[in-house]
Amino acid sequence: MRRAHAALPIVMALAALLFVAPARAQVVQQTNVAPTAAAEPPSIFTNGYQGMLAGTLVGGSIGYLVGQRHGWDNSKKEWRGVGLGLGIGALAGAGLGLTLGFLDRADVPAGRYIARDLLAGVGFGAVIGVISGGIAALVKGEAKPVLVGTTAGVVAGAGAGIITGIIEGAYKRRHRASATTTTVGSVRIRPSFGADQHGAVSGLVGTF
Repeated sequence: MRRAHAALPIVMALAALLFVAPARAQVVQQTNVAPTAAAEPPSIFTNGYQGMLAGTLVGGSIGYLVGQRHGWDNSKKEWRGVGLGLGIGALAGAGLGLTLGFLDRADVPAGRYIARDLLAGVGFGAVIGVISGGIAALVKGEAKPVLVGTTAGVVAGAGAGIITGIIEGAYKRRHRASATTTTVGSVRIRPSFGADQHGAVSGLVGTF
């Protein structure tokens, strides 16, 4: 049980990187396609998978953080809490991801960015937690700070991902609105008297 407890942060960090890598590759691939294809929203189930994977890691992290508050003795009670956190987090994350997917289809651009940044933030937080926890473990001479840092980084990264997704979605909405707005203040009308090639007399000429 101690070996499993010590290997858990490494497994969580690798899992986060494996989950984030396909999403990152998809973003890079979309930059090389035509603008009309890049504007196509992702599948609703893509957002659901992103939310489910992020929720699984966040739920397991919360389960561990709650269990180790009063000391971790590798009992079945602590591991049961981690298991419940994984299951509940997976279901809650899947529901959140599907909801964000439907919002994206309803022309709410923050939906796809929240789901994407949620998963990316979980992976980033896990890596930062492993690094900071590893430094603390070297100083204290024990492995527990690695796991605490990893799980705390996962939870903090998820929160940061939701915030950045909301901000980016709001920015995209403003940018799209400004691109489709017609400026009327630049229209100038001047009198013009004369006939065109068909003999018609024009009275006003507008310039933009």
